[in-house]
Amino acid sequence: MKIDIIGFRLPTATPDPTRHPSCGWVAICNDKEIGWCNMTFLPNNVLKLEDAFIHPDYRGKGIYKQLWNKRYDYIQEHFSNYKLIAYCKPTTLEFYKKQGFIVKETITLVEKPA
Repeated sequence: MKIDIIGFRLPTATPDPTRHPSCGWVAICNDKEIGWCNMTFLPNNVLKLEDAFIHPDYRGKGIYKQLWNKRYDYIQEHFSNYKLIAYCKPTTLEFYKKQGFIVKETITLVEKPA
């Protein structure tokens, strides 16, 4: 299975990150979008790793890791002096820890039914 990872609104193509504070990468297979990940530029040289999604039919095939690597390599090449932050679910916490992230706080999702 051939997966292409394509960047969009990357600040190296649009040099001022403040003009487009969010950018990301899309995973394409057979001309179909099957996943994506984003990041946002925050003040004080902080990058927030944002949402990531893999279509259910393609999960468990290493596509998230490919997206992660593409984003991380881009950050290391262009923004290695930025601090990285991310909110993650318990299912991805160990993955982030293996990448060198440390837990700063725990957030609880609350909901008010309609």
